[in-house]
Amino acid sequence: MENKCQICLRPLTHWLLKITVEDAAGYAEMAHICPNCCVKLRLASERNRDLQVDPWMHEAVARVLRGRD
Repeated sequence: MENKCQICLRPLTHWLLKITVEDAAGYAEMAHICPNCCVKLRLASERNRDLQVDPWMHEAVARVLRGRD
């Protein structure tokens, strides 16, 4: 399976940030973020003084809580 950046959806040659959402039972959703999008997240968090949560995070949390793919 080819990994893609969860934000820009471009194929990854290397990633800088890996985000995992996991429940107590061990069901998890994981995303890789490319360096370019990491820089954009960093700049957005510095400008707004809080990290902008990508919609992926909301959906990953919902899938983990539902307990299915």
